[in-house]
Amino acid sequence: MSDSYTPRRKRLSLSAYTTSEMHVRHPLIAVWWAASFGGFGQIMIGSYIKGFVLVIMEIILNLMANVNLAILYSFTGRIELAIEVLDARWLLAYVLAYCYGLWDAYNHSVSLNKQAVLAEREKAPIDVFVMQSYSINFLDKRAPWVGMFWSIVFPGLGHMFVMRMVTGLFLISFWMVGAYYSHLFQVVHFTLLGDFEQALAVADPQWLMFLPSLFCFAVYDAYTSIVELNKKFDTEQREYLEKRYQRLLIELPMPITEGESQMLIAATFDHSSFVELAVTELEAKGISKEKILAIPIAQKQKNVAILDTIHRSDGISIIDTASVFGTIGMVLGTIYGFVWAWGPVFWALIGLFGGAAIGLAGDYLLTRRKMTRQRRDKVSELVLLISCDNAEANMVEQVLRDNAAFGVGTVKP
Repeated sequence: MSDSYTPRRKRLSLSAYTTSEMHVRHPLIAVWWAASFGGFGQIMIGSYIKGFVLVIMEIILNLMANVNLAILYSFTGRIELAIEVLDARWLLAYVLAYCYGLWDAYNHSVSLNKQAVLAEREKAPIDVFVMQSYSINFLDKRAPWVGMFWSIVFPGLGHMFVMRMVTGLFLISFWMVGAYYSHLFQVVHFTLLGDFEQALAVADPQWLMFLPSLFCFAVYDAYTSIVELNKKFDTEQREYLEKRYQRLLIELPMPITEGESQMLIAATFDHSSFVELAVTELEAKGISKEKILAIPIAQKQKNVAILDTIHRSDGISIIDTASVFGTIGMVLGTIYGFVWAWGPVFWALIGLFGGAAIGLAGDYLLTRRKMTRQRRDKVSELVLLISCDNAEANMVEQVLRDNAAFGVGTVKP
């Protein structure tokens, strides 16, 4: 590839209000979310406008055809009522839109996977910073579990945390409308008071059955978005350091003799903004970039850890399976909560945690992954070598330690 070659794609693009990135996704996961709720599969793969339109179509056509009521009556054995409530004038339109969502989610994810592979091979650009008068957005490492936590507190907040503002605002709006028309908070209030009959009396099953899929999708999508953005941060920083700090003008191994004025300092880091803060501060203090050598270290993990973190992601997260079974369990819990004691809220939570546990156990049994705990001591991802004069050594070492180096070593004459 010639130096003048300009990549035709982007791996990640930032704007003042959202973050869009391409990575390989399993098409069946996109199909699952499209099946869970029309449009969610498209939102997951980044086709936002199409996804929002399909979500709105799902809501309108479902309500007009009374699909959720028919599902509730069917699963609770009241087949005649299910047939009676279905409105045939809207049902065919709903089925056609639903089937299109499944087909499009699969085909679009397959096509995007090809583009993501090509973008990775040609080292397409990764945006890292954008600033406008009304907002600032930048690529940084974030903890996936923080995004998951805020999505649990209020669906959509996890997307705000990762600067996917459009999706976040859409999910927040959907959740507020759904909670209002389903009387969710009244149902929760009466459930906590133990008044299950009143909880059932105020609940609107048509709207309440929308919420499990929305809740689980918001948690899943926020978590996976942060994991993938963390990978992009590592990739971009590794490529930047290799391009700027691998001129290799340092003599290695450096000859050390009595009275030599030069020394070599080594430091280890993980990928973070501290690395760039360290090297730019060293340059500002007189250490030229030709005297700095950055060596990214490729990690090969034999055991797949169960959880992704801000420092590590192996790309084989089992939250996929847990989210699928958790969503199924939550929907079924909501349905049967209308005929079982304790009501839909308790059974939705039981279904959520029970389904997620089944998903975790099933994934382990089927794949035989070894669920190792994450090591408490962080694994180094990067080595910096700095050549400097003896008089500069203390300054260099202090800069490295102030910017979160795991360890610093020196070779003195």
